[in-house]
Amino acid sequence: MKKSDKFFNEFFDKQKDEISFITLKESAKIKLGSNEHITSKEIPVPIRVNSLISDIQNQDNYDGISISNIIDGIIYVLGTEKEFELKQEYLDILDDLKIDLVPYAIHCINQFDDKNVNDAVVYGKSLINVVENEKTTFVYASSLERKSIECLNNGLFDTAKYFMDESIKYFEKSLDYDEKFALSYYKLGFYYKNNQQYIKAKLFWEKQQEFDDDAVRIDEIRNEIEQLDIYVKYETGYNYILNSEAQKGLDILLPLVETYSGWWNLLFFVGLAYRSLGEYEIAERYFENVLKIEEGQNHTINELGLCKMCLEKYEEARELFTMLLAIDPENGEVLCNRATANLYMGNKDEAKRDIEAALKINPKDSIALEIKKIIS
Repeated sequence: MKKSDKFFNEFFDKQKDEISFITLKESAKIKLGSNEHITSKEIPVPIRVNSLISDIQNQDNYDGISISNIIDGIIYVLGTEKEFELKQEYLDILDDLKIDLVPYAIHCINQFDDKNVNDAVVYGKSLINVVENEKTTFVYASSLERKSIECLNNGLFDTAKYFMDESIKYFEKSLDYDEKFALSYYKLGFYYKNNQQYIKAKLFWEKQQEFDDDAVRIDEIRNEIEQLDIYVKYETGYNYILNSEAQKGLDILLPLVETYSGWWNLLFFVGLAYRSLGEYEIAERYFENVLKIEEGQNHTINELGLCKMCLEKYEEARELFTMLLAIDPENGEVLCNRATANLYMGNKDEAKRDIEAALKINPKDSIALEIKKIIS
């Protein structure tokens, strides 16, 4: 079982703790206004202690138990267990009482405040456990997103990730049911923007613009796309660099540097491109500028060290690698880099110690094994 499946099984099992059951005898009547359900057999019905749905007006009472509380309990059971043995009987109760589960549950979800986020998740799950389509998957995804934000606000970052990943899965699932479902494109665009996947965010928002009929949202996202343009260029450029097309990447990124000279991520990738092209002195300057903006940026320190070695500044390179190892002594790559610097400086014993340490971390490290052959 995947960790995420185990997590959600445990989450919904915990919500079941809120449910108790009362037994209705055969031929018992449950009434809501002029509608009623008559039980065909003795049946346990769920209720939740301290949970009342406030928006059912003119409610009747059944033996002192609020009908709204029974309805809430039924929806909670449907949300916490997909194949509950009395599922159809409970759906029959809702049907006879003229409770249309989908709009009713969505209305309740919209009414839940910040103290009832778990309820929103369970009600959302009840929707897809009964009827899964583009609308119900979207509502459930939105409830999961809301729970993720609550966890983030409380510093529960790992838990937040479980809820957000599940949320994205269901936003995307809604598009499997209806590829023109604009609200999911809207939500997913923000998700990918926040995760710095700017090209994907733009693609999703362009789809939203194509299919949405809400003028306010269309205008909002049009502005988002305009602001995203610079980030799309940035992502396009660094993807070229990471895919060994450094010059193409530079052609896109260099025009941005004059305006965004304080953006260290941009300077880093420009430096990486120049190092890939063998322009080590230019790359060195870019990496040094990155460190003026973002002191202690580990990847930059490592790349600067590699540039220093290529420029035969071995002692400076070794100092940089030593600085990194003080922070992360188990970094095999940096140990190999420092070993190389030590070799160039004639410090064979120190190089040997670094390689032994690297091989202790990963005995199959191909670079460390090659350097070991040179030392031997």
